[in-house]
Amino acid sequence: MYPNNNQTSRHLPSTPGTSPGVSPSEPARSSSSGFVAKDAERQRTKPKPPPSRLERLKFKQDQRGRLPYVVSRFLGYRPPGAEPPYDPIPIPPFTWLHKLPLRYEVWIFAWIGAFGGILLIEAIMSTNSAFRDIYHAPIIVTSFGASAVLVFGVIESPLAQPRNFVLGHFVSALVGTAITRLFVLNASYQGYLDNSGFHSTTFINGGLSMATSLLGQLMIGAVHPPAGATGLNAAVESDVVALSWRYIPTVLASSLIMLAWALIINNLSRRRYPVYWWLPESFLVSSDLNEMDETEEDNLRELEEGELRKAEDGGRTAEGLLMERIEGEGGSEKELENSKVDEREEPEIGVEEPAGANMNAADRERAEGRA
Repeated sequence: MYPNNNQTSRHLPSTPGTSPGVSPSEPARSSSSGFVAKDAERQRTKPKPPPSRLERLKFKQDQRGRLPYVVSRFLGYRPPGAEPPYDPIPIPPFTWLHKLPLRYEVWIFAWIGAFGGILLIEAIMSTNSAFRDIYHAPIIVTSFGASAVLVFGVIESPLAQPRNFVLGHFVSALVGTAITRLFVLNASYQGYLDNSGFHSTTFINGGLSMATSLLGQLMIGAVHPPAGATGLNAAVESDVVALSWRYIPTVLASSLIMLAWALIINNLSRRRYPVYWWLPESFLVSSDLNEMDETEEDNLRELEEGELRKAEDGGRTAEGLLMERIEGEGGSEKELENSKVDEREEPEIGVEEPAGANMNAADRERAEGRA
């Protein structure tokens, strides 16, 4: 026969602070949960530390939202809560882009952007300006061809944002020129660049300038891969070596020309550039954001897995999506989440033992699942 629960509970030892028939571990669990609740309440009511001086200087909201729509849009601003792909500029034919698949739109505007960006730099460097008549600069620094791939093709990438783009090229030009000026103290250095023979100084300077340019980018947190070629050009391209320190303003001007064009062409359609100007978080906006600003920050964090990033096929790919592509199934990470089956607890088999009474044979069979 099964023992009666009421009878069993009478024989449980009682400890101070506990009622008879209650396990000693139960008040411990309740007291620990009480401590957790009190600690959470204490954290909520804990006064916030006073803001730092830098925090006091920051704006309470993104000031680009106060500018006229035409200006704020081309500075990369979108209203809080807006999600990619964004609405195109409300002027035909851009309003018809909704009828075009996003992938084709990215291809079209990436081609137009790269073509226009390179064309503008070449045109300005070739006209009657100081770059041609005084600096004798080349028609274009070749590393900007690689930059065009990032700035117009994968504009959501952190490597394509203005800080990485402009500072990366500037630091590489500065470092490459400074190191090369030391090697140029050898009067024969520029003659070695025709590659008519083996000269150790040329290939040592090339590796040293490029590697140190990368180090400079890493130190300031503004890595831009094409800028490595900017530092290398300063060491091994004879026309660039002849520019000397004039190479730096040439590179800086080329960066700003391409950036200005990118701000126009990349904001006409359903894309957005830049995603941020200095850092992924709001650099000039107070961290005490309101609810709509937090939504905007969430959108920035999720941008890498959004439709625009998939259409550009750039940046990191979600692990689940990558595995599905390897297996040839396609799909996305969200589909993986939606395909999960909810785990539900199976109902217990049996019946409750009647309180204060012994179980008969029929109740025992039902309790053991044999009925």
